[in-house]
Amino acid sequence: MCARVLMLLGLWFWINASVFAQSETIDFSDSYDRIYQIRTISNDTSTKSSIGSGFQVSADGLIITNYHVVSDYIAKPDIHALQYVDQSGATGMLELLDFDVVSDIALLRHPNPSSDFFTLSDSVPTRGEMAYALGNPGDWGMVMVPGPTNGYVEHSYKKTVLFSGSLNPGMSGGPSLNNRGEVVGVNVATVGSQLSFLVPAYQVKSIVGKNRKLDVDNYFTEIAAQLVAWQRPRLQELIDQPWKSVAFFDRQLPSEIRHDFQCWNSSNNDSPNRSINKTIKNCEAGDYVYLGSEHTTGEIVYSFSHRTSKKLNDMQFAVAQSVGMRGDNRSDFEFSTNYLCESDYLDQPDERSNSYTRIVSCVRAYKKLSGLFDSMMIILNHRDDVVVKAFLSIAGAEKDQILALKQKFAEAVQ
Repeated sequence: MCARVLMLLGLWFWINASVFAQSETIDFSDSYDRIYQIRTISNDTSTKSSIGSGFQVSADGLIITNYHVVSDYIAKPDIHALQYVDQSGATGMLELLDFDVVSDIALLRHPNPSSDFFTLSDSVPTRGEMAYALGNPGDWGMVMVPGPTNGYVEHSYKKTVLFSGSLNPGMSGGPSLNNRGEVVGVNVATVGSQLSFLVPAYQVKSIVGKNRKLDVDNYFTEIAAQLVAWQRPRLQELIDQPWKSVAFFDRQLPSEIRHDFQCWNSSNNDSPNRSINKTIKNCEAGDYVYLGSEHTTGEIVYSFSHRTSKKLNDMQFAVAQSVGMRGDNRSDFEFSTNYLCESDYLDQPDERSNSYTRIVSCVRAYKKLSGLFDSMMIILNHRDDVVVKAFLSIAGAEKDQILALKQKFAEAVQ
């Protein structure tokens, strides 16, 4: 009996000690003067066009935020400026020093910083470890969102930590702290999702350690160089390694060719009014890079569709097999040229059996990011009453790797 009482008392003290310890770690209000609202403002109207959060990481006023928070300024520094708002409501201008477009972080300098700053952690939060995200969403004031971390995102080539805290818009760029008050990551909020992401603190250390200031005239040259440095090993690995394939009806076709790809199936079999039976397998990489509200890059998408006629005659079914394509990344004519396309038959059409294999390949160039291109390709195989369409889209790659990936994809689907 005494042993049981002692055990229960010990458990009670352990639980209360844990609760007390947790309560001690979640009050970071004394850190708020190191966190700022970051605004991109119009030079013409002095009105903000976007907001986010940022935090101080050195005594001389270095401030970290997300690249996407300041992307409007980077895209058009002649018509925008960067402004901070501190906890007292005071405002001032910020200077952009450096950025990492792939990791989604930017380095700014405050002209009159706080004497205090955050310490960057040396470790990546482990699965289940609590983190405390701080930031200034909207104009509502400083908030804290606690939540467990879940290690690196599984279906991602980039090293990004999954955070099970619901970050609010405007908290992007703020710090996430461990229970010692050290920064373990930079907040990346997502729209309409209860899951968010953290850029690991070691990437912050990397950009701070470069100790450089980019020239405003070289922003796009730097972005292009960073994209190439990320894309080349990422794509070369796909070019060099064997691709996993699985059955797709009577064919073996590429499936999830690396850990950062996911494939999904859809069908119209439950639609009673369908004129064509259609099954689609869509696969895509888990990463892309945000360049601006109208421009993303880095997407890799491939898909396969199997079609047979349900109500159409041979002529109607043949006419229905269009080869229309669209890119899988946002990029309008301000950023990219129009697509140029070539079309050819891989075998001669047989009119008696209505059989042929047609390939259509398209490419467009980035106007401001020299040496980078978007590409699309369709291979349309029509045999009797069955059409199989294979599609590949690659965003933001160099010509040699685009050609190599197209060649490998064409061989894999033949």
